[in-house]
Amino acid sequence: MNRTAILKCASYDLDIVKSTLEEIIANTEFPDVEGKSVLVKPNILSDSSPEKAITTHPAVIEALVMILKERKASRILVGDSPGMQTGHLNPKASGIADVVKRTGAELADFMTSTRIHQIGKLRIPMTAVLDDADVVISAAKFKTHQLMYSTGVIKNLFGTVPGLNKSPLHLKARKPEEFATLILSIFHEAHVDYALLDSIIGMEGPGPSNGRPRNIGLLIGGANPYAIDKAEATIMGYDTVPIIRKAEELMPGCTATEFPFLKPEDLTIRDFKKIESGITVKSLFISNLISKIGFGKDRRHYPEFQHDICRKCRKCINVCPAKALTLSNDKVTIDKNKCIRCYCCHEMCPFDAIKVK
Repeated sequence: MNRTAILKCASYDLDIVKSTLEEIIANTEFPDVEGKSVLVKPNILSDSSPEKAITTHPAVIEALVMILKERKASRILVGDSPGMQTGHLNPKASGIADVVKRTGAELADFMTSTRIHQIGKLRIPMTAVLDDADVVISAAKFKTHQLMYSTGVIKNLFGTVPGLNKSPLHLKARKPEEFATLILSIFHEAHVDYALLDSIIGMEGPGPSNGRPRNIGLLIGGANPYAIDKAEATIMGYDTVPIIRKAEELMPGCTATEFPFLKPEDLTIRDFKKIESGITVKSLFISNLISKIGFGKDRRHYPEFQHDICRKCRKCINVCPAKALTLSNDKVTIDKNKCIRCYCCHEMCPFDAIKVK
């Protein structure tokens, strides 16, 4: 059985992070990277300072790149594509651009060329950088997520869909269960070989961009991304989350793993500020059943706009896949008949002016 390592890590001191990461790698099924091209995929939801806990911390990326170089990887690419990206990504504020330059890695441009991933009748553009990589590593951030309740190493690969191409996909998969299935398909197509979850400082509350940093004090790694994301959900205090429930339904046993060090059930944070979902295995089963038979009220909340905070930057309007938002009388207004409650507006608001209650 594969192994998933959870170790305590008290700070982002590079030496501490690297030694912890080396112990994780030594006790899990890390791929052979000698002579190979490796793509490291961090979470750069927005190019924000590390203190905000929105992005994978640069110390984690730097430690990983150093280890890959020591293991003689021939080429190391580091890349992501935020939802509002239209041009070349240069993640200076997050510190990741400096890490790439300092270590001799390459900043991968996900926007230059794409390949089409076909799911039934749905055509999904994904970065062609994936075709240049022999090994893919998801290096994600421990965070909550308004639609998926938690976001980890699996959803991190949604960033391989370049820029604004993400937004229309929400129209094709409007409900949490449908979107979870879509995310899993994209993840499978990315062929991830190993995954790390930066859980030293995570995010609680209204994530993935407007929550609060929370000291978690852990690094998590292994070759089983499903086990890592299930461990994250357990530590947050969820019974389950849509992506893991759907993965276990489609691939029974996929989350099975051994924990050679710490175990997630012993690490549950009782006062962790989760997304108010009321989600349980039973509620997910009922929700899925209602979806299949075609009746029942969708009780998810609509986004609420805090007009005294809003700066009218229009990012929410531009990202809304359903075109449910307009700027009227100097205020952003929502058409609830159009809103699909994907919460892209909440995710992209840089001023925390949108609440979901």
